[in-house]
Amino acid sequence: MEKRVLLAAVLSGIVVIIWFSLFAPKPPSAPAGAPPVATGAASPAGTPAGAPEAAAPEAATPAVPAGPVVAAELGEDAAPIAFAGDGWRATVDPRGGVISSLVVDGYRDDAGAPLELVRAGGAPPLSVAVPGAWNEALYKVKRENGGVRLRWSDGAGNWVAKKIMAGKGKFAVEVEVQAGGVPARAGVVIATGIEKTLKIDQQGRFGGEAAVVRVDGKVDRLLAAKLDTVRSVRGAIDFAGVEDQYFLLALLPNDPVAEVRISRSGTGPTALPQVVVVGINGAVAGTLYAGAKERGVLLGYGRGLAETLSFGIFGFLSVGFLAALRWIYGWVRNWGVAIIVLTAGIRILLFPLNHKSAVAMKRMQVLQPKMKAIQDRYKERAKKDPNVRTRMNQEVMNLYKEEGVNPMGGCLPMLVQLPILWALYSLFAYAIELRQAPFVFWIHDLAAKDPTYITPILMTASMVLQQRMAPQVGDPAQRRMFMFMPFIFGFMFMSFPAGLVLYWLVNNLFTIGQQLLTERMMTASAQPK
Repeated sequence: MEKRVLLAAVLSGIVVIIWFSLFAPKPPSAPAGAPPVATGAASPAGTPAGAPEAAAPEAATPAVPAGPVVAAELGEDAAPIAFAGDGWRATVDPRGGVISSLVVDGYRDDAGAPLELVRAGGAPPLSVAVPGAWNEALYKVKRENGGVRLRWSDGAGNWVAKKIMAGKGKFAVEVEVQAGGVPARAGVVIATGIEKTLKIDQQGRFGGEAAVVRVDGKVDRLLAAKLDTVRSVRGAIDFAGVEDQYFLLALLPNDPVAEVRISRSGTGPTALPQVVVVGINGAVAGTLYAGAKERGVLLGYGRGLAETLSFGIFGFLSVGFLAALRWIYGWVRNWGVAIIVLTAGIRILLFPLNHKSAVAMKRMQVLQPKMKAIQDRYKERAKKDPNVRTRMNQEVMNLYKEEGVNPMGGCLPMLVQLPILWALYSLFAYAIELRQAPFVFWIHDLAAKDPTYITPILMTASMVLQQRMAPQVGDPAQRRMFMFMPFIFGFMFMSFPAGLVLYWLVNNLFTIGQQLLTERMMTASAQPK
């Protein structure tokens, strides 16, 4: 019986890890209550590449009351306007009155250049979500301390007024758009994708961009590939925008909005999610969060913005590990060393459990001859008679009871390790602190896979050594099967973040040390005093 229990526990662990590695949680689809708008996601005929998507029918939004025609206003200066806020630097283009660049301070792309959020070729933030002169003409510019005001009007009922200012919080850009005529009903583009922050071969299932909106207290995500029509989201909107693995470009509106439209810009694998906010009476105002998913900063904004940084089912463990890593990093100033120290701390906390497991495994090894004798005695009859098998199992259980051995004792540490491994997997994949964080020598990014595969090879070797040192229980066939486990783990870990592989390697080394210590302690206790 103990063989089946041990085998089931080990195989369950392997299945869980393989499943998670192959089928990571996918972003959920758009809210079920968000009916699709009749308009398709494709751009109108004749629309240039990268232009905003066509607006949904006017009947989908409240009509804008007719007002006085604003006199024609056009700008004359096409010079870009640059200003900065806490954690960001922006460039505003008077042609179209849009944000043409948003650079996040303190972060670099993979080429070492300043990290840009505005995707080249896509409809830029604050453009009107339908082609027209309002996106092509020069706006009249009025500079202010910490920002700029822009105005445009064709004198025929279409007009747009924009204000872009530095906000009070980190990564905060205060924006306001008021419009009349067609621009009022079309809505304002918040983002059309965001600039890539990972190399194509390193993005995997983490690097994709998704539209993200929190409506009625629930966060929903939608990949561009899932969009075949424009999706309309209505309700209490806390924020709406576009995210990727580490960065977020989203609007937190000051007032209720009529709807959020999510559509696809472009086709095929290069398609981008586009998010448009339609204001009531043509007015959209709020805080544009343009920066990294730093948990402390996201929490400061409230309104559920921190939910864009999700660590999954064991997120509470991930959050705790992140806090511990940040504290350790404050002392050692190296994230790789911080991971090693954290691993040591986890091992110390789990030492009593692991020690008890090692002792149980050792006792199981000692009992192997007695168990085999019982099994041999019932071997032939147990195959044919269920009652005989029951008596054999009962005799084995009595042997466990007499010797004080728990057959599950050797499996418990592995079951405890699985939530820890899962939590660290999510942490190393999504925590911005580990992005591009170097360790030593060839490891320049603990959040990406080891490009040389040295650490997965060392991890596999350490698992083989650990397995050879562990007490040998079960029959020879089972032991031969278990010998494949290190190589299965090593193959899976080849694509895992280097920080997670480092954790598992160091954890194995501590396990080997603990096995030696346990062996010495048991030998010492067995000697006569």
